Amino acid sequence: SYRNRIRSRTHSGASSQPYPRVKIDFALTSESDICQLTSLPVDVDFTEDEYSKTSSPKVLYFSPEEEISMAPACWLWDYLRRSCQGGFFLPLSGGVDSSSVACIVYSMCRMIVEEINKGDAQVLADVQKIVGDCEYVPTDPKQLCNTLLVTCYMGTENSSAETKARAAELASQIGCYHLSIVIDSAISAVLAIFQQVAKMTPKFKVHGGSPRENLALQNVQARMRMVLAYLFAQLMLWVRGRPGGLLVLGSSNVDEALRGYFTKYDCSSADVNPIGGISKEDLKRFLRYFGDKFGITALRKILDAPPTAELEPLKAGQVAQVDEVDMGMTYKELSTYGRLRKDHCAGPFSMFCKLIPMWNHCTPKEVADKVKHFYRCYAINRHKMTILTPSCHMETYTPDDNRADFRQFLYNHTWKWQFDAIDDQ
Repeated sequence: SYRNRIRSRTHSGASSQPYPRVKIDFALTSESDICQLTSLPVDVDFTEDEYSKTSSPKVLYFSPEEEISMAPACWLWDYLRRSCQGGFFLPLSGGVDSSSVACIVYSMCRMIVEEINKGDAQVLADVQKIVGDCEYVPTDPKQLCNTLLVTCYMGTENSSAETKARAAELASQIGCYHLSIVIDSAISAVLAIFQQVAKMTPKFKVHGGSPRENLALQNVQARMRMVLAYLFAQLMLWVRGRPGGLLVLGSSNVDEALRGYFTKYDCSSADVNPIGGISKEDLKRFLRYFGDKFGITALRKILDAPPTAELEPLKAGQVAQVDEVDMGMTYKELSTYGRLRKDHCAGPFSMFCKLIPMWNHCTPKEVADKVKHFYRCYAINRHKMTILTPSCHMETYTPDDNRADFRQFLYNHTWKWQFDAIDDQ
């Protein structure tokens, strides 16, 4: 490590005397404090009207929704121009997460055009280098989005017509280059190889299959989308007559990572992920803001639709699989768990104690069951955090253990000591 290279400082630190420890027979805190939330830094949040009433230097503070629309957009632009690639490829499912990523790229295009209109020669030069045309001058964000962003709806027999239509409508309103494909033949080919070797055919749960058969059939669909995403990212600029390739964008959020509700090496695995540090609830607020500000009406339908992975068979042509039912918890609950776990340093027992007064609509037994279920899922799926796609660090509640949340990735999912303490309480 870098620190170990400076031997003198290392030896000096090792030889320093430890701080004295004095044992006392009293405490500075009360046991009841465990039910209180820790004090977080106070955010300064002025509105424009409040600015006009103050004599202090004018510093512009953005709302969380504005930050999401701009910060990841700048991050993506910086990554793109330094990567020497020709744009982005995004699997667009028609859900909140992938739609948020698409809107962030569109926001990036708007900011680029604004800077070029202001006469920023460096931004113009970067755009021309990316598209491979020294005479190209973008004047319309939608046209630039069509040049830089390729989206693809990867449907299967388990996909609904509604999600396909929502993806196409959003793509049309932001102007990106959109494709719609069916990947059933690729999935069938992979399963045929297994069937040839095993002489057995896995079935979905609704067709009489076991839970592991059901999960395996879901995972092969998800992983095939990642394989096809990289294939299309490499070749779509060749199809469009441009040099280079595309960066693959991921679209998994904080809550899915925390709960482990994603497939290892599916569309969550990509080159970069602009929303990997943002919770589902914050993304929903961002889409409402973005839709109202820029007139993207397709986002209303996306927000109204129940989140679904669409990896299990449809029922009478309608979606039968709902994320929150599969997870056993709501995204709102997940957002609360995530903030308590990271911002308030809560483990199972202290989270239970803090949630009792917060969730007074639930009995202590119900709170205990919810906390235990969350931490079991958290422990079982923690290994997935080791392969998360690099993301834009946006919030303190991020569970990214490669960059902002250094923790072990193998836990004892029984949490015996903590769960026993909850039961005793």
